[in-house]
Amino acid sequence: MEFGRVSDIERINFSLPADHSGTAKVLGGIKARTCAVYVGCPIWSEPGFIGKIYPRKAKSKDFSKYYSQQFNSIELNISHYKSLDKDTIEHWVDLTASDFKFCPKVNQIVSHTPLIKGNASYMRELMATNQCFKQKLGMPFLQLPPNYDSTKLNDLLDFCDEVALSRCAIELRHSSWFTDETVMKHLCNYFYKNNITLLQTDTAGRRDVLHQRLTTKTAFIRFVANDLHTTDYIRMQEWISRLKQWIDQGLEEVYFFLHTPTHELMPEIAIYFITEFNKQTGFHVRVPKIISPHTEEQKLF
Repeated sequence: MEFGRVSDIERINFSLPADHSGTAKVLGGIKARTCAVYVGCPIWSEPGFIGKIYPRKAKSKDFSKYYSQQFNSIELNISHYKSLDKDTIEHWVDLTASDFKFCPKVNQIVSHTPLIKGNASYMRELMATNQCFKQKLGMPFLQLPPNYDSTKLNDLLDFCDEVALSRCAIELRHSSWFTDETVMKHLCNYFYKNNITLLQTDTAGRRDVLHQRLTTKTAFIRFVANDLHTTDYIRMQEWISRLKQWIDQGLEEVYFFLHTPTHELMPEIAIYFITEFNKQTGFHVRVPKIISPHTEEQKLF
């Protein structure tokens, strides 16, 4: 993920900001009976995974199967650049583990235009296609481009109305959304009433987008690490503490997706995060396993 990337991270204050006052109101203060937690990466087609978390003789056609045996979800970025068809989706559904979740990124034909209201009919088509994921459909997410600013609030709300959007996450990137409290309050109230999740992005160069403002009882977080820098571990520990706090207050679902510039390091980051999360919360999220040179692959897979 290039968004918010900087060359010098030593000067960055990575501390998580305090929760917005609305977050506690959304969560309700009573711990839910269950909370589903999904952790994954934005890709499965990474050659660096072969021999690390995939068998040494893994073929590309089987990457989705091997990935789902290591992770319980994926931030499906390919759907942003390429329209998915029913056969492809059903093939992935058949290959992946029974508890696996796909979070498809909305196609750029919808998101990356000056105004998006006119793309509502295509969005409805995408939502219909997403139903082919069946029980493995997680939370789709719409990423709005950096030039889509808060003056387009009505365009965004009209789009959501036209689509009857619900059970979806939306990522905002232009700084104006986070400096105009009147606009943000109006947007968050709308999201709350319509079951739309305001996505959170934790990246070095754009600390303003880390709003800590939940609009549903789902937290959807895109965490951008810095190739196992010391600060990555400190940040993950802080996120675990915050998520534990939210779960105790009523959070019902977590999607936490890990990015880093060197893609082949994603397993190490995920192993640390999930292991620590499980240890501190008592959850049992699937932890990826690094293949030992002396381990027989068939016993792992």
